[in-house]
Amino acid sequence: MHASAHSSQVGASSESLSRDYPAVALERDAASGPLLLLCEHASPHVPVCYAGLGLDSSERERHIGWDIGALAMARELSEALDSPLIYATQSRLLMDLNRDPSAVDAIPASSDGTTIPANQNLSGAELQRRRLWLYEPFHAAVDALRARRMAQGLATAVVSIHSFTPQMAGFQRPWHIGVLSDTDRRLADSLLAVLRARPDVCVGDNQPYAPHQGVYHSVGRHGMQHGLPNVMIEVRNDLLQGDAAVKQWSQLLGHALRLACSELGVR
Repeated sequence: MHASAHSSQVGASSESLSRDYPAVALERDAASGPLLLLCEHASPHVPVCYAGLGLDSSERERHIGWDIGALAMARELSEALDSPLIYATQSRLLMDLNRDPSAVDAIPASSDGTTIPANQNLSGAELQRRRLWLYEPFHAAVDALRARRMAQGLATAVVSIHSFTPQMAGFQRPWHIGVLSDTDRRLADSLLAVLRARPDVCVGDNQPYAPHQGVYHSVGRHGMQHGLPNVMIEVRNDLLQGDAAVKQWSQLLGHALRLACSELGVR
């Protein structure tokens, strides 16, 4: 089935989708801690009207559909650092909110070798529907919270939380944590220094991804463009299996972020 045919079966406007399946959730939005936490790939959820995008649940719940463990880790960090969290509530397979909406992979036709049947040959109307339903509300919520914090004079670092698959395209990724940054490396360099002081942690600098791959969209838009310290953190998802593992890595990252932010005067 072509996605354009599939899309016509959805029969829902972006307004009704936004009402029935909101794209964004906020937690601790009034918290005054140093971070503005983002989690763009927090959920594998696909509304029933999209019929699973033509995939069964086992495919959608793999790393292609969401960042496994990322939301749990982001929530731990939000609580530990008394900082607000904004996260996506729908699958990245519907639209990747950490991509420029005009990018070819903003709505992936395939991911890690898996074809997404309902994302083939999308109509202009469907592209617009998903942008208005998913991308715009998420980033408007981040814009509003960032502006409010800046108006209140709250020191703020924009930090996006992700996880990555241990193997991609046949390559075993050795890193436990990846610290991603673009031209503003203030927070990244401080964070790398803290993490690399631990001999038991393998840390990647712009690994396993880097901004030139288009993955720095949210943090660039909400952090770098406003002169705020910013970083994107990736943790390998096999290290996030179960509550105890999530807590362990969240505590390590929380400690590192607290130190790194303090060095920059973000408290």
